[in-house]
Amino acid sequence: MYVELPKDATADSRVREEKANGPQRGPEVEAVSNDRLVVLVTGSVASGKTSLLERLQGSTARWWRICGFTSKGNARDFRCGNPSATYRLSLVGLSTSLPWAMRPTPNSAFQFCEATRLEVTEAVGARLKDGTADICFLDEIGQLELAGRGFAELFRLALTSPCRIVVAAVKKSRFAEVVAGFGLAEVHVIDLDQVSAEQGFREAKRQIAASDAERIGAFAGIGGLVEVGLGSTLHAYRVPFKGHALAYLQNVLLVAFGKALHGRGLVRISFISAMLKAFSPAGGTFRPMAYIFLQGLSFAAPIRLLGWNIGSVIMGSVIMGWLTLAMSLAVDYVTFGKSIFDAFGAAIAAFSSWLGVQGPSLLQVLIAAFALKAAVAVGLAIAAFFGDMQPLVRRLGARKTNHGDDRGFDRRDAASRRSMAMTAVTALRDLSRPRFVVAFLVSALLLLFFAGLSQSDFMNLIVRGLCISYLGFVALRRIDVQSLGAWLDRHTGMGLGRSLPVALDALGRTPAPPPTSNSVNASPPSSPMATVTYRSTDSRDLDVPPGSLSRTP
Repeated sequence: MYVELPKDATADSRVREEKANGPQRGPEVEAVSNDRLVVLVTGSVASGKTSLLERLQGSTARWWRICGFTSKGNARDFRCGNPSATYRLSLVGLSTSLPWAMRPTPNSAFQFCEATRLEVTEAVGARLKDGTADICFLDEIGQLELAGRGFAELFRLALTSPCRIVVAAVKKSRFAEVVAGFGLAEVHVIDLDQVSAEQGFREAKRQIAASDAERIGAFAGIGGLVEVGLGSTLHAYRVPFKGHALAYLQNVLLVAFGKALHGRGLVRISFISAMLKAFSPAGGTFRPMAYIFLQGLSFAAPIRLLGWNIGSVIMGSVIMGWLTLAMSLAVDYVTFGKSIFDAFGAAIAAFSSWLGVQGPSLLQVLIAAFALKAAVAVGLAIAAFFGDMQPLVRRLGARKTNHGDDRGFDRRDAASRRSMAMTAVTALRDLSRPRFVVAFLVSALLLLFFAGLSQSDFMNLIVRGLCISYLGFVALRRIDVQSLGAWLDRHTGMGLGRSLPVALDALGRTPAPPPTSNSVNASPPSSPMATVTYRSTDSRDLDVPPGSLSRTP
């Protein structure tokens, strides 16, 4: 069934109502939340708004859960820039289209299909209400929605639903009215009359990617909170196998974070969590920092290649578990060479002989250890993937640690700038730390009693181990974590500048800066791409001259 909308009747009616009662606004939308990204694509007829939305859909479908629709016109006269006589709607993810609008004659008003409106509203609205959409595409918002018809209800639902990103094409002639009528505050505008489609696409992609920055910072802060708080406690009480326990907990948290982000940003979360380890009040921090990042990287690699699904999560968890054990073995091999594995084998044989049983070989023990790590990793991955981990994440996110040193980053940054002589002296103190002394002494006793070495070979290995450990401490002391993060931010666009303050806030260190508040203008921006804050709550706000527009880069 088609319903006719006269060309100017609704606009005239709206003007009369606003003169009598002030601007009309849907009761559901008082102001759009600051943590929601709203991208408005505007431009004249045939400027490419729909094509841009379709391209964004294709580029975000793998890592974002998307919903919405686009409106495609037929028989459009591109040369003259005339609107199409008919429009059909295509739901995201479906190849079929639905009839939407038609103009019987060039001078007549459009007629709209009410059955299509109901079907699209129900399909997209269900995704918005149950929270299974990250991005909602709407094409387009204009005169019909300003009259409270068309997809006005769906647009309001998108602006208040759990969906964090809304990308909508807006008719340019109704731009100011849409901003005022739907209570839009802080929207990003792309005017295709001012920029090319390629520039608009790149800018929209950049904004969408940046919208995750604060969530990634919050999740990284939770990971850092666990490492600084729980990790330091386990270290202080000398709990055995604490490194493996923390790695398993990191695995569970990464799965929980990945569920919320659909697999996005896991490398950034691991990197920032590793940086936050600098605030640990107990034990060395540089080696755990490297472990945290490498473990997170190994977990994220299969997900990056295969997408977010149970298979890639299990694969990443297994690789992460294996890496934890492999790194420990690798450090022993680099420090003491093959002799340390000979000592392990001899110790296993001696213990089996003492029990009076036929013991396994070293290779069998290693295979069993890797198999056990894989089994535990698979179990945790499945439980975290299908279980509800959000209560745990919320509880951890609501806590702030009082542990650690506020000068953690400052100390590490100063260490990288101090002279090599001062670094060398500091590394000597690292060799005297109880944690290093105990671990090194255990390895030395294994070599002494089980490796079958001569006295000179034994002394050579001890000197080698001390020299390699010392050089490792010197190298780690020279790493400037802040500069490394800044370099990655400049060259990879990781968004650490926005994520790190939020992560530090989770540790109770540096509060996240408040969002910038800007002045208003409800006219399409003179600059084609700018984040604009609107506070239009009165019809007089619409009279602000275009030159007074304020922007947030």
